[in-house]
Amino acid sequence: MLKNEWQAFLSAVSFFTRVPFAPKEFSLERGVFYLPLIGLLLGGLLFSLAYVLEPYISSAYLALFLLAIKYYLADFFHFDGLLDWADAMAAGGDISRRLAILKRPEIGVGAFLFGFFFLLGEFLFTRDVLEKGLWLALLLMPLVGRLASSLVALILPPAKKEGLGFLFLSGSRKRLFISHLFWGLPFYFYPLATFGVILLVFGLRFSYRRNFGGLTGDLLGATLMLAQWLFLAISLCLFSV
Repeated sequence: MLKNEWQAFLSAVSFFTRVPFAPKEFSLERGVFYLPLIGLLLGGLLFSLAYVLEPYISSAYLALFLLAIKYYLADFFHFDGLLDWADAMAAGGDISRRLAILKRPEIGVGAFLFGFFFLLGEFLFTRDVLEKGLWLALLLMPLVGRLASSLVALILPPAKKEGLGFLFLSGSRKRLFISHLFWGLPFYFYPLATFGVILLVFGLRFSYRRNFGGLTGDLLGATLMLAQWLFLAISLCLFSV
């Protein structure tokens, strides 16, 4: 039992991050249960680096360094999905055309500009989080993003019977549901920001169903990235009130 769970955890780490684990039995269907834990571990790394380096590095350079670490280890994978989603939404058309755009390796000008301003906003948010001492938001942000992507997988069927969107639901829905107990952490410390993320997920669920016919791997990545961005934005706004 424990051996199977360990292999499932290693499967999730090896698939969703750059950490070079090699599970003996790859089982992503069971491994998605550990996606929130991966987010918490990533947040713990960012928190620790910020704590150690903050006395020696300016907030702007530290924010840039933390983002580089976050994207290198995990978020580059999800950022690709965000850009594909933005490209498909900008292009318009029917469901089949949007799904085809998600598969294209290149992106249009609209998606490029969206990605630029998204990253700029994330950099400014991270810098302000460091300056205002909201390090707990930095710790919880990767967790919230992964909980959001897992939640949208629970409430929206896949657009097709292949790909990551389908894999998310090919395992036990009960296991996926249990993993959402992790919502208790962000709700306790940042209830309004967390509630805003949940509202975002349900809004995206409606949009994905209407524009794509269901969930895909790219849309899971887009959900994760948008949720992280919104969580930091709301946390900062509430701190400034």
